Amino acid sequence: MNHRTALAAAFLFALPGLAIAEPPSEGPPPASEAQNEYRRNARLLMKHLYDTNPAKFEALMEMRQNSPGEFRATMKKMLGEKKSGLMDPKKRAEKQKMKELREDFRAALDDYHAATRKEQSKIRGQLEELAEEIFDAKQRHRREKVTKMRTELKRLEAEIADRDASREDRIEEFVEQKIGASQSRGL
Repeated sequence: MNHRTALAAAFLFALPGLAIAEPPSEGPPPASEAQNEYRRNARLLMKHLYDTNPAKFEALMEMRQNSPGEFRATMKKMLGEKKSGLMDPKKRAEKQKMKELREDFRAALDDYHAATRKEQSKIRGQLEELAEEIFDAKQRHRREKVTKMRTELKRLEAEIADRDASREDRIEEFVEQKIGASQSRGL
């Protein structure tokens, strides 16, 4: 058997094995809407930090290079704080004010229990004033939540209307995407 025949035979024997091998993927699978929203919020947060707190921005960029896992955990925490409003100075001040009111109420309540009957009526007035302030602050917070919920509801309704308008295109795009992904995995 000459070299050409041996080479051709070896190639023919290897060909079925090459056909079974998985073709290289065309990159990572497409990101979900939640992942895209998280990335968008992370970029917005980083831009905000770049503009308002360059030192913190630089520290985060260094962390991103040296410790990606810690960077992701820190970003997740910061985005959670931003979502809960703790990064907003007004929200942080309101939360601190509520904490102080509760501490004042507890201190006045301790004073009430330690006081004589005569002093208790005066302290009771203070307790009622503090309770009114706490109640009003909670009501303001609830009203703000309702306003935010209404805004979010309007945004979601607009998104649903937009998605309904492009229903056929979205379905076709989804099917094409899944067919392409399954073909790249050899399914």
